[in-house]
Amino acid sequence: MNNSEEDTLHPCPIEDDYKYLVYTAVYIIVFLSGLLFNVAAVYVFCKIRKKKGISTICLQNLAVADLLFIFFLPLRITYYHKNGTWIFGDFMCRVTSFSFYFSMYSSIFFLACLSIFRYMSVVHPGTIKVQTVIKVCAGIWVFTSLSTTPFLLSGISVRENVKRCFEPAVLSSWKRIMYINYYALIVGLLIPFLAIVVCNGLLIRHIVTMPMEKKNIRKQVTIIVLILLVFCICFLPYHIQRTVHLHYLVHHPDICTLHGVLQKTVVTTLCLAVLNTCLDPLLYVFIGHGYKSWLLLLCRYKKVENVKTSSTESSGINEAMAEEVPMNEQGQRSSNELNNETLIC
Repeated sequence: MNNSEEDTLHPCPIEDDYKYLVYTAVYIIVFLSGLLFNVAAVYVFCKIRKKKGISTICLQNLAVADLLFIFFLPLRITYYHKNGTWIFGDFMCRVTSFSFYFSMYSSIFFLACLSIFRYMSVVHPGTIKVQTVIKVCAGIWVFTSLSTTPFLLSGISVRENVKRCFEPAVLSSWKRIMYINYYALIVGLLIPFLAIVVCNGLLIRHIVTMPMEKKNIRKQVTIIVLILLVFCICFLPYHIQRTVHLHYLVHHPDICTLHGVLQKTVVTTLCLAVLNTCLDPLLYVFIGHGYKSWLLLLCRYKKVENVKTSSTESSGINEAMAEEVPMNEQGQRSSNELNNETLIC
């Protein structure tokens, strides 16, 4: 493929008007629910939970990563509501594209770290320090920001005399994105996914041998299943579809029937990818120490006509959170305490 061919428009006609209504509806739902529960998570983890454990630090960073995407989501909603017309300028187009991938891969790495640290804190207690977790999380922010900077290269494109965003127009742009995708697929998905599967598999094998009530074992298995579901529902289909789609866009650009099918599947997988900001709060409920208590107390206070004073509320929250102390983050415990444990880090 020579340079003149690479700078030409894609040969197949683009018929994707159907996606505007779908994206608008899904993104509005994701924005409202994701904003509510992730802001609540950041508030609980930062303000209420004074003594942060390993899991809480990972979840706090995960919530911030979700909020980075949600913050720019109204721009995407406006774009699709206007039937694919971008009105916010080239710079904001690039930043909004960057925020999507930066948030996605930060979330993937934090889920992987959560799995690794939970395994280490249970199987090898005391080997992971809070300071180490903070440094690793900071390293993830730096590494992800550097790795996703190429997405800043894609700005506004003009198609049918309309300014478009998130939609490369020429074949050379698709080829560059294809190479970026291979790096993201290996480093940003496969390696973290392997770490999640291995660590959670070993954790399950260890949990079933611990002196713990069956309901607590089921809770820990539920946490592991949730982590795997977020990965397999949100991230895996999107990356598989994106890899196949980019391959045929670059190497077989003239198979228009196939491109029409792939263009429809990308709508489905992209909607699943952004749903991770709504599924992550389920992890906050099971693992985030203080988050579940905050939700329960919030619902309880809404039903009470005479609201208690703030000092009483604070006392209630502290008492509720005292029952959610993570395993192996507060020192050694007796077997009876382990049996009564409600959450494991």
